[in-house]
Amino acid sequence: MLFEKICIITLLSLVSSEEPLQPNIVFIVADDLGWDDVSFHGSDEILTPNIDVLAYEGVILNQYYTDTEGTASRSALFTGKYAMRLGTQGISLSAAEDRGIPISEALLPSYLGKLGYSTHLVGKWNVGKSREHYLPTSRGFDSFYGFVGRSVDYYTYNLVENCNGSDFFGLNLFNNSDPVFDQTGHLTEILTDQALRIIRGHNVSVPLYLHISHAAPHVGGGLVNLQPPLDSIEANAHIAYSARRLYAGLVTSLDKSIGHIVSALAERDILDNTILIFVSDNGAASTGSSQNFGSNLPFRGTKGTPWDGAARAIALLWHSSLSPKIHDGLFHVTDWLPTLVNAAGGNISEQIDGINQWDTINHDEKSKRLDILITIDDLNGWAAFRQGDFKIIVGDVNQNFSVFYSKELKVLRTPIPSYEGMLLECDTNRIFREMLDLVMDVDLAFSKRKELIVTNIHENEMDVNLCVPTKAKGCLFNITADPSETNDLWNSLPELVRHMTLRLRILWMEMIPRRQPESDSRANPSNRNYIWYPWVENNEVILEPPKTPAFPLQVSVNELEYLVDLNMNTFKENLNQYIKNMSKSFIRSVTSLFSL
Repeated sequence: MLFEKICIITLLSLVSSEEPLQPNIVFIVADDLGWDDVSFHGSDEILTPNIDVLAYEGVILNQYYTDTEGTASRSALFTGKYAMRLGTQGISLSAAEDRGIPISEALLPSYLGKLGYSTHLVGKWNVGKSREHYLPTSRGFDSFYGFVGRSVDYYTYNLVENCNGSDFFGLNLFNNSDPVFDQTGHLTEILTDQALRIIRGHNVSVPLYLHISHAAPHVGGGLVNLQPPLDSIEANAHIAYSARRLYAGLVTSLDKSIGHIVSALAERDILDNTILIFVSDNGAASTGSSQNFGSNLPFRGTKGTPWDGAARAIALLWHSSLSPKIHDGLFHVTDWLPTLVNAAGGNISEQIDGINQWDTINHDEKSKRLDILITIDDLNGWAAFRQGDFKIIVGDVNQNFSVFYSKELKVLRTPIPSYEGMLLECDTNRIFREMLDLVMDVDLAFSKRKELIVTNIHENEMDVNLCVPTKAKGCLFNITADPSETNDLWNSLPELVRHMTLRLRILWMEMIPRRQPESDSRANPSNRNYIWYPWVENNEVILEPPKTPAFPLQVSVNELEYLVDLNMNTFKENLNQYIKNMSKSFIRSVTSLFSL
C-alpha cells in the first residue's frame, strides 16, 4: 500500500513538473477590411457571424493600430519594428520593384521555428519577391502556398500591373517556389482549402504556426476589381449600392472561411489550445486607385493616409484560457512578434519597437504601450504619432483623402437577415457550443456590440472646416474624446504640440529613406513563361538609400524656444549630476584620509 502511494505521488510530481503545452497559433489577416465592415462593430449591412463570435468570446483590441499600407503593416508585424526602420514605409511594393524586408532582419516564423513550431504561410506575402532570398521559405516559413505580389485575380490567379507604360502580366500563385497551373475555384476558397489541408495533416505533437493572409476584400489583380463568389452576392441582396454589395460578398466569403478553420481545428482536437487571431492589415480603400467600397466610418480618411480610417484597424484574439473582454489599451502591429513569442515560451532580446503584451491581455492589466508611431511616409511627406489620448499629424496631406467617406454606401433596399439567428447558427458558435461547451450569452454579446459602436461623428462633416495639415501647421486631436478627428487642438495646446512634434522629428531622423518606386523591365513575366518569378540575383548590389528628406513641418519660433529650453534643462541636469558625482568622490576621499 505504501509502495502504491509513493508511485502515485511520484507520478503526480512528474506530471506537475511538465512544461505547459505551447499553444498553436493561427493568425488570419484580412486585406483592406474597413472598421465599419464587421457586424460586431454595429454595422447592419455586412453580417460577419463567425468573426463576431470569436470577438464576443475572445479579446477585442479596441485601440489596435497598424501602419497605413499593406507592405508597411506586414513588415512591422513580421519584424516587430516600425516600417520606417526597414525602408518599407509608404505605398506598398509593386510587382516589378526590387525591394523587400532586409535579409538581416529575423521574422516571426524564424523565432517560432527556433521554439519548435511548424510554420506555414497561406495567402499574401508582398514584403519582397524580386530576389529568392526575400521569399517566404527563405524567411522562416516551412511552407508557402499563395501569391507574392500585392494583389491577384480571384479566378485566374494572375496579376496585371502597368510598368513604365506597358502591362506586365502573369501567373501569381505558388506552392513554395513552384507555380500552380492546375488550380480552379475562387481564391478565398482555395486558400481556405489549403489551410484546412495543413491543419488536418499537422503532427499535433508539434506546435503549429499557421499564417493565413487572405486577398479578400482587396480588389483583384487582373484589372477586374470586385470578384466575390456568386452565392455570397445573394447573401447581401439587402445592400442597395451595387459595388458595396460585391465588396460585402468578399467579406461574407472571408467570414465563412473562418468558420471552416475553427471547425478543422476542432476536428483535430487542438482548438482549445490554439491562439486564434483575426486582424485587418489596414483600413479600407474607400476611394483611390485600389477602391474596394469598404467603409471606415466613423473614422476619417482611407487606406494610405495618416488618418485613423487608415490606421485604426479591426483586431481580436481568442484562446480558451482568455477571459472575454474589450481591451481599450493601445496595441500596435509591432507588438504581435514579442507577444506571440512570449506566449510560445520564448523571449526577444533584439532591440525592436514592439512591446510584449501577453501578460497585459492574459491578466487584464493596463497596456504597457504609451505611444505609437502611426506612420511616416517620406515620399508623400507626412507623419502621424499618437501619445496617450492625443494624436498629431504633420505634413502636406491631400484634401481629397482627408474627409469622411462611405455614408452613401450604408443604404439598404430590403430588411437585413436576423443577426441573432446568424450568430447562433454559424459554424464557430456551433463548434464552441458542441466541442468546448461554450454557450454564448446573446444578451451579453449585444451589450458588447452596443459598447463597441464608436460615435461622435459630425453629421454635417462636409460643412465643417476640418483641419488638414500643411507644411506650415499640423493638426492635433484628442482621439479618445474625438475619434472622428474633427476638433483641432493645435493652437489650444502649444506645449503638447511642441513635445509631440519633437518626438516625431527624432523618429523621422531615424528613418531609412525610400527611393521613388521604380519598375524594373527585367521583371516582365513574359521573360519567364508569363510567371511572376524573382528576376534579380541575391548578390546583386542594392542601391544605397537616398538622403533623408526635410521634416514636413516648418520650424516655428515657439518650437525653437522649446528646443533651447529642453536642451538647457538637460544641460543643467547633467551638470548637477556631475557635481553630485564629484561630491561623492570627494567625500569618499576625505573619509579614506581620516580612516588612516
